Amino acid sequence: MKIAVFGGLGTLASEFVVQAMVAGHFVSWFIHTDDKLTDMSLEEPAYRDTIRIVRGSSDILSKYQETVSGCDAVLVAFDLRYTQPSSWVHQQRLIQTAMRRESVQRILVITTHGAGDSQRRLDWSTWAKLNVDQVRYMLLGQADMCWSIVAQYTAQEDVVTSSETLETRNCNSGVDSDDRLPQQDWALQWTILRPGSLTEGPATGTYLASHDHVFGGHISYADVSDCAIKALEEDMDIGECFSVAYSARVA
Repeated sequence: MKIAVFGGLGTLASEFVVQAMVAGHFVSWFIHTDDKLTDMSLEEPAYRDTIRIVRGSSDILSKYQETVSGCDAVLVAFDLRYTQPSSWVHQQRLIQTAMRRESVQRILVITTHGAGDSQRRLDWSTWAKLNVDQVRYMLLGQADMCWSIVAQYTAQEDVVTSSETLETRNCNSGVDSDDRLPQQDWALQWTILRPGSLTEGPATGTYLASHDHVFGGHISYADVSDCAIKALEEDMDIGECFSVAYSARVA
């Protein structure tokens, strides 16, 4: 399988790239222009049959298209330590626009436990861990600095589940767009994974992936990547969201 990966040098995206290559998949990996790879040899011709590194700015659609071109599926795993959460929604639209133009339909998006309709099962301690800076801003009375990571992931999921692209957004907004493409021949086939608190550690394969909302729990980056690869290989339920964690406690 040929898989386009968005998430740059974030921990989860990087782990997925390694595991996908080990599993024998071709990876097309989008990273920032000035990113420094741990293994610079990955950009050498010897690896061209295994991985394609696409460098560019996160707001240039042509680079997203170059990354997606020729791929069977797309993996999106944004990391707040690598990308600004406020940019996730726009980047998701760019990815889906590129997919539409390159006739790629399958996408797996990794967000977080607590996003979307799993918010009702998000306890305060988990929210605080996800939004530690926001707690500090609130305590300091700097409400204007507050934004919720959970809210950003939820907004990103809304873009995914509505199959929104730049063209459809412009059309719905009444903005004229000369390069809009016919919509009837393209439909986004999405699956969303919502991991619990992410930790370091090896892949164990002992996690739970459930339609129900896992309450709390944690899981390693390695096991989330393992789950993501299996989801793409086995064509995990399309149009569904899954909570993923070691916890056996399910709502």
